[in-house]
Amino acid sequence: MVVKPPLYLAERANLGSEINRALCYNKRWLKRSAGYKISGFNRSGVYMKKERIEEITLLRALAFMAITMQHCIAEYIYRPDIMQPDGIMLAMLYHFTRFGTPTFVFLSGVILFYNYAGRKLDYGPYLYKRARDILLPFLVWTVIYWLSVSLYAGLPVGASSSWAELGRQLIQPTYGYHLWFILMIFQFYLLLPLFLKAGDKLGSWVSAAGNQEGRRTAGLLTVAGLLYGLLMWFAYYRAGTLTAELPDGLWKWLLVNRTKWFPFYLFYFILGALCAVRLVKFREYAVRSLVWSGLVFIGLYVWAGYRLLQASTDKMMLGVSTYLHPFVFILIVCQLMLAYGIAVLLNRYGGLFKRFMLFVGSHSFGAFLAHAFVLMLVSAPFKQSQLAGYHLPAAVLTFFAVAAISIGLSAMFSRLPYGWLLSGAQARKRRTVPAAGGFAAQQVSETAGGTEVPPVKSL
Repeated sequence: MVVKPPLYLAERANLGSEINRALCYNKRWLKRSAGYKISGFNRSGVYMKKERIEEITLLRALAFMAITMQHCIAEYIYRPDIMQPDGIMLAMLYHFTRFGTPTFVFLSGVILFYNYAGRKLDYGPYLYKRARDILLPFLVWTVIYWLSVSLYAGLPVGASSSWAELGRQLIQPTYGYHLWFILMIFQFYLLLPLFLKAGDKLGSWVSAAGNQEGRRTAGLLTVAGLLYGLLMWFAYYRAGTLTAELPDGLWKWLLVNRTKWFPFYLFYFILGALCAVRLVKFREYAVRSLVWSGLVFIGLYVWAGYRLLQASTDKMMLGVSTYLHPFVFILIVCQLMLAYGIAVLLNRYGGLFKRFMLFVGSHSFGAFLAHAFVLMLVSAPFKQSQLAGYHLPAAVLTFFAVAAISIGLSAMFSRLPYGWLLSGAQARKRRTVPAAGGFAAQQVSETAGGTEVPPVKSL
């Protein structure tokens, strides 16, 4: 279905107050356009910006906080003087945060399909922009982590072995242990044309069903979930044994590093793509299912804690709850839907807290890159301290300090010349378009015959 604005709007050269006035009078078209992407006018030289999905920014903030909490927990839970109550409580907190990294994959699917589905992808400029915004900050932060660890350990930075180590860090980051995610997520960006083509074919098949469109969508998602669950079963129960049997070589290296390859996060990307192309329905479903998502999460959360305690003896074995376990996959999907529904409600009724979370979300990429460095500095004075009985409050206080400092640094970097090399391009200001069918127009030319815009597809 194609939704076009009234012709008399497209024929106006001055589209400032006239557009708003016309939309107020033309309520029928305004109602029809609610929930649709408005990408532009063909002849007026005016580009119509899409709706900005503000709950995505809120969800990004939640994901950043979850990842930061995970790393703060890992800083304290393996210390030899930790007492059992602290260890158990930290493990309980840990299971609340498992949605963090998969949520960033989900958000990538939302953003890429929302921006590029249904239109021709100019792959060269697209890839250049993504590499500039993602890989260049990754490169800069890899050098920062390499320098920091080398100087802290007293290693000669100018030695050939040190430069060789830098090369290894660019391929398999360990000093900046969280930077593996950048290399993994960029695989989705590289393969976007294939994902878009598959999405177009599946979308045409689903749309041909008419009134059965919802059933076909649910069926496809169920099949994708089952196949992904099977992949998780292989990754957790079989891949380790197979790796031990394989000779050294490419296949063994791929399996050993399986947590760093895009197929093992593919379902979350597919779910994000579905959210992008069925945005209104996805929002409605996430909100309507909040009660059920909450109840299912409580059950899964209790079982996850039981599994972890069952596998742990002297110390908590957090590896039991890896992303690659089929049960954890179900837990994460439930958490993600719960978090999305909460983000939608927060966007509607959040007030001051919403503004705070939007600020956090708008600077979350730079904060994500910096938070491991900040954690290293914040926790360094307490490395040799005896914290028996206080590891839980220490981890929580460390989380608040690391999150606040990381967001502050990212906000500061975004205001500096070339600061995007440290914080990425995420903090650039964008105008917001109301979700209820309204829009903002940016006049790019005062003459007729402006930029050609493809037809707008229904969500």
